[in-house]
Amino acid sequence: MPIPIPGTYRIRSLMFPNQMFDLIGGGVAPNTPVAGHHNNNDSQNMLWTVQVVDQPTGLGAGVVGSPDIALMTIQQRPNLGEYWILAANGQACALVNGDDNTPVILEDQVDGNCQGWIFCPV
Repeated sequence: MPIPIPGTYRIRSLMFPNQMFDLIGGGVAPNTPVAGHHNNNDSQNMLWTVQVVDQPTGLGAGVVGSPDIALMTIQQRPNLGEYWILAANGQACALVNGDDNTPVILEDQVDGNCQGWIFCPV
């Protein structure tokens, strides 16, 4: 699959397959941290809306998880269906362990699986 098309997704960690992008405590208040958390199909705070916002060719996308839009770049990794999620400063979102509520951090982009993400359509 090329860059994910606009829609709603659960974003799954490549390194920790049962860990999803999640808002800690289900909050949408400013500064609510994003963390890895085990999959919960009933949780609305694990749903993320992807919209193409910055390039008409579909190469850029915004990840929306609150009333504010967080502009991120979704970049294809070497394996089909795997992506990096990059912040405006070029750093990659990473999940460094599989424990619930482990914060997703930004770090320099590398090929490690802790920076790999899979977009699962809802």
